[in-house]
Amino acid sequence: MISSLRGKLIHKFRNEIILDVNGVGYHIFISKSLSEKVTDLNSEYFMLTYLDVKENSLMLYGFSDEKEREVFKLLISISGIGAKMSHSILSNLTFGELINVITNTKGFSTVKIPGIGSKKLELISMSLKDKIYRIDADAEIKARSGAMGEGSEFMRFEAMNALMNLGYQRNDAEKIIREVLKQSERGMLLNTEEIIRKALEYISK
Repeated sequence: MISSLRGKLIHKFRNEIILDVNGVGYHIFISKSLSEKVTDLNSEYFMLTYLDVKENSLMLYGFSDEKEREVFKLLISISGIGAKMSHSILSNLTFGELINVITNTKGFSTVKIPGIGSKKLELISMSLKDKIYRIDADAEIKARSGAMGEGSEFMRFEAMNALMNLGYQRNDAEKIIREVLKQSERGMLLNTEEIIRKALEYISK
């Protein structure tokens, strides 16, 4: 899994970029908010990513923060909403704009997203209405725990994988790690081994 990248921007076209990472060019489909930040060719940028693995393709998506990546994961979990459609939504709406659309009584009728009909948009609105606030709350917990850097995100991801290897479902593993980081005074500064150890202690209580 490629969870983040840092490299030099060598090409940009609409909501697609090529990022040179140590001589390897990564083609990344990016969100609207990330597109607004990634503007200068030959400048170095850091971004969170999600690798969508299909039988015949590997597609890499880039996000400006953890909230965007989490809402992308929620979108692709909705029946009939794939990665390309989820990217289309986030390339037209920022996370804040998406919240406003979902909480608006008129919902997605106030916006138009190319290639996505009204029924799909209504399904998305209904599916995300209760879940999108959890993403925002989790982001606040992380902010209070300390600034999230490249290494800390990788360690959180590695710890989650370790719990999944022990038989825990992804949602349960994420919940346990969130609680561990929330309760820890050092928060996101914990390394992978410390997160796993504290997670096991939390489970055994």
